[in-house]
Amino acid sequence: MKVFFLGLLGGTLALGALAESFDFVVIGDTRPRFHSENFQVFEGLIGKINEQKPALVINLGDLIYGYGMPKGKQWDRYESAVKHFKMPYYQVPGNHDTFSQAARRTYASRFGKFYESLDYGGSHFVLLDACEESRWGYLGTRELEWLKNDLRQNQLRPVFVFLHFPLWEPERIKPAYHEFWRDTLHPLFLASGVTGVFGGHFHCYGPTRTIDGIRYFVTGGGGAELMPDYRKSGGEHHFLRVKVTGDTFDLRVATGRGELTDLEADIMGGLLFADRHSTRMGILRGSRDLRAGAECTVAIENPYQNWLVGKATWQVDPSSFQVEPRAFDLRIAPGGTAHPAFTMKALKDTTDIHSLPWLEFEVAAGGTHHRFHRQLVFTERLAVPFKPEALLLDGKLPEWTQVPALALGTRPATATQVQALHDRETLYLAVTSPRRAVQAGEEEAEEAFPDDLVIGLATRANEAEFGRDLIRLGFTRQGNNTEVRDRTPGQKPETRVPGVKAASRLVADRVVFEAAIPLKLLGPIKAGGQTRFVLSLSAPVVETVLAAGEAEDLSRNTFAYQVRYGGDSLIPLHFVELVLERKP
Repeated sequence: MKVFFLGLLGGTLALGALAESFDFVVIGDTRPRFHSENFQVFEGLIGKINEQKPALVINLGDLIYGYGMPKGKQWDRYESAVKHFKMPYYQVPGNHDTFSQAARRTYASRFGKFYESLDYGGSHFVLLDACEESRWGYLGTRELEWLKNDLRQNQLRPVFVFLHFPLWEPERIKPAYHEFWRDTLHPLFLASGVTGVFGGHFHCYGPTRTIDGIRYFVTGGGGAELMPDYRKSGGEHHFLRVKVTGDTFDLRVATGRGELTDLEADIMGGLLFADRHSTRMGILRGSRDLRAGAECTVAIENPYQNWLVGKATWQVDPSSFQVEPRAFDLRIAPGGTAHPAFTMKALKDTTDIHSLPWLEFEVAAGGTHHRFHRQLVFTERLAVPFKPEALLLDGKLPEWTQVPALALGTRPATATQVQALHDRETLYLAVTSPRRAVQAGEEEAEEAFPDDLVIGLATRANEAEFGRDLIRLGFTRQGNNTEVRDRTPGQKPETRVPGVKAASRLVADRVVFEAAIPLKLLGPIKAGGQTRFVLSLSAPVVETVLAAGEAEDLSRNTFAYQVRYGGDSLIPLHFVELVLERKP
C-alpha cells in the first residue's frame, strides 16, 4: 500500500480519472492523549475506514503528541499505523507535529513536504500548512502565493480545502489569524469556487457553518482525548465520510456505533457553542416553582444588515420537562430584537442538569447561516456588601473574614469559593480556585489563552435571562505577579484592561485571587435602584482529574476551564448573580 504525503511546493497530483461519484474520508487530531504513544483509537478507526473503501483519506493534523516526548519513537509508531490504510493517505501538519523549528525539521526529514493540491474524480483538493513558524493559524507569504496560483489555475469543481486550525471560529483562534481568514482566505475561497473547508484542532465535531455558500466543518475526533462536555453530550471519536456526486457533496459522521448526519452530530458538539448575539437563560435556584410552570422570555438580537429569518425549537427530555410552545418562527429586522415567550414546567422534583431543556436555533441573514443553541442554566445568588474604603489587594483575605461566601462545586479538585464587596467606584472579588497543574510548560503553549482563572460579568435582561459578557477577564500567576488580560470576545489576547487590579497567592492546592474592577467598565449604575450582575467563573480542571478519567463525569455546572476550548457555554461554568447593596 502506498502512502502519499503533502508537497511543499505547487503542482497538482492527479489520482484518478473523472468519476460520477466517489467517497473520501476526513479525520483530525489522531494523536494519542496526554503524553502517550498509544495509537489504539486511531488504529481502530483505520480498520473502520478500510471497511468503507473510500477513494482517499485526509488527516487534518496533530498526528503525534510531540512536545516533551521523544519524537522518533512516536513518528515510527505513527508511520507504522498509517501503512495499514488500503487507499491513498494524506496529512497536513498540526501544532503538535511542528511546534518548534526543530520539530519542523524532523517533519521535513521524514515526509519532505508540508502542503500540496491534488485532483481526483473531477474534484480539486487543497491541503494547507497553517502552522508555519509557530504562527498557529497563519499561512506564510510563499505558501499564500502558491495557494493563489493553484486556485487561479484550477478549473475543477467542487473544490475542498483542508487545514488544521478552524480560522473561521473567532472565539477559538487568535484574533489576528481570524482576521487573516476573514480578510484574505475567505474572499479567496469565495472567488475560487471553494465548496467545503475542513479544520480540526478542537477535539469534537462542529459547529458547522455556512458562510456565503461555503460550508465550514470542524472535526477533531480521530484519537486525541475528547473535550469533556462534547463526550458528555454524546460525542464520540469519529471520522467524516464525504460522498461527492458531480459538483455537490453529502457528509456523514462515522462513529463506533454507526453514522450520523451533519445535523445530528452538530447537535452533540457544534450546537454547544452559543452564539454571542442572543442572551443566555438562567433560573435562580429556588426562585421559581417549575413544577407549577414558569413563564419566561428569551431575547434574540439581529446584528446583521439583512433580515434574520429562521426557526427556534426547544429540545426537551419529555420525561423531565414540558415546554410550550415547542417551536416558533423568527423574522427580525436588521438591528432589531425579538422576545418570544414560553412556559416551562418540570415533571419531576429533581433532575440532572443534562436533562434541562435547551433552545436550538437555525437562522440565516443574507449569505450567513447559523445553527446554535441557548442553554438553560441554574444561577446562584450572592449578596455584595458596600465597603466605604478602598480594599488592599494582597491575596491574604483578612478583610474578607465577615463577608458572605458562596461555595461552588462538590469535588475537592474542582471546588471553589467566591466573595464580593463594592465601594462607590469598584467591585472587589475574592475567588479561591484549584491550582492549575501544567507539565513542563508544554500544554499551555498550545492554547491561545493560558489563564488560571477567567471571570465574565453580564447584566440581567430580566428574571429569566442575562446577556453576553460585558467584560471577560483572564488572570494568570507569573511568579509573584498576577497578570490580567481582556478575554472579552473580539479583543486581542494580549490586551490589558485599564483600571483592573489583581493579586494572588498559593494556599496548598488552591490559588486565591483578589480583583478590583472599576464599575464604570460595566456600564451606568442606576441611582437608588438595585444593581445586579451575573458573574461567570471558569478555571482549569487539574490534570489529576483528567488523568484519572473523571472528566467525563463532570456535571455541566462544574467549575472548569472555559477559554481552553472557547465559546460561552461549551465548557461548564458557574453562574452567580451578584446583588450589590445600596450605598448608604
